[in-house]
Formats: sequence, C-alpha cells, structure tokens
Amino acid sequence: MHRTVLLFSVMALYYTLAAWGLYAFDAGMLVSAIALFGFPALALARFTVAPPMVLLSVTMLGVGVAFLLEGVAHIYGLWYSIGILEARVFNIVPLEMLIVIVFQVIFLSLLYEVMFDDGVYSPRSAWQRFGFFAAFSVAVVALLGFHRYVANEVFLHYSYLWMIGILVGSAVAVLTLHKNLTVAFFDRVIDFSLIGAIPLAMYLWIATANVHKVFAYSQEYVATISFYGQMIPLEEIVLLFALPFFVGTIYEIYLDDQM
Repeated sequence: MHRTVLLFSVMALYYTLAAWGLYAFDAGMLVSAIALFGFPALALARFTVAPPMVLLSVTMLGVGVAFLLEGVAHIYGLWYSIGILEARVFNIVPLEMLIVIVFQVIFLSLLYEVMFDDGVYSPRSAWQRFGFFAAFSVAVVALLGFHRYVANEVFLHYSYLWMIGILVGSAVAVLTLHKNLTVAFFDRVIDFSLIGAIPLAMYLWIATANVHKVFAYSQEYVATISFYGQMIPLEEIVLLFALPFFVGTIYEIYLDDQM
C-alpha cells in the first residue's frame, strides 16, 4: 500500500512538471508521447523487471489498436495528425502516431499491473499470446486494406463511435466468455480506467493546445466541445476511458493470471 501511494505521488509530480514543460516548449507529438508514456513505461518496466515477451506482446497489441484508430481516422477523415515526419505505414497510419499509441498501450499495461494488480507478471502465456496479438494486428491491417481498396463504396456513419464500441464491446465479450466478469474485477478495471485516463487527457491537452491533432469531420461526431479554440468530438473524451478499460481487460485475461 505504501509503495503504491509513493509511486502515485512520484508520478503525479512527474506528470505535472512534464505537462507544463511540454506545453511551454510547444513539444510535438512524438516528444510528448516519449515524455508522458515512454519514460514512465521504461521506469515501470525496470522497476518491476517486466519480462521481454510480455513487453513484446503488449507492443503488438498496441500496433493493432494503432492501426484500428488511425486507419479508420485516415479512411474517413476523422482527424489529422500534424507531426514532423510525413511517413505513413502502408500509406495509412502516420509513423509518429503508430509510435504514440504503442507507447500508450505499453504504459497502460504496466500501470495496470503495478498499481492495480499484484505487480507479478505471468510470462508463461506471453509466447503464445505474442502470436495472437500479431495475428490481431495483421487482421486489422487486412480489414483496413479491404475497406479502402475493395469495399471503398461502403460508408460507415459515426465511425469513431463504432471504433469505441468495438474496443469496449470486445473487452466485455472477453470478460463474459472467460467468466471473469466479477464485481471485484469490474470495480478494479473501472478504477484503472479513471486513473489511466489522466495521462491520456494530458496528451490530448498538449496535442490540442500545441495544434498537433486537428479534428475535421464534425458531421460524423455525436457531439463536439470547444477546447483551446479547437473542436473536440465527444468520442475523443470517451476514448480516454475506453482505451484503459480495453487494455486493462485484455492484459488481465490474456497476459496475466486472471485474478
């Protein structure tokens, strides 16, 4: 308990200073992601001696999530990421945003284990799950390619809301299929979602205030709010909580001890 309180206090101080510095110096997407997710993930991994295969597995999970979010955003024009690099992976996902989301998923996975679980990794299933998550990433890329180049006449209204529904629905389905939808776990993953949303919200603030992420398709958002002079879709706020919920659930069921 004392370790968790101390760790939370250190992280709160770090994030306060990091957010101020990133805003003051007009930091870009990649620098902001390294400061808010990369360095904390590295510290948590070293602090808890995270097994390499666990890290590789959650990295592949992050790749799949990145392609889902950024790929659909690119196809439907939901938002535009303004970075230094112009490179796109498979001509769909901006390289910088791929790195950003992978850092986010790794950080959230480690944060869940350290602050909301027992801090003990279960590497026994990581080798098997690495292939599972790699297949997940390949399947997402294949579906995006099919939608863009074969079924490009299909238009999915409110696609951002559909993406969030896929993440949350998949997590709930996994819990139900594995019979792990207990009150104790559900309470824990909800608490984690609330805490995990804080650094994600800081990144959104930096990206919006420094104009590194621009939302452009207001007709396809459920609702919008004004934030630092920019239009932010309501779905973006919901994603702050949906992503930790998805990552925490998938990590617990497939990469941890399911306790």
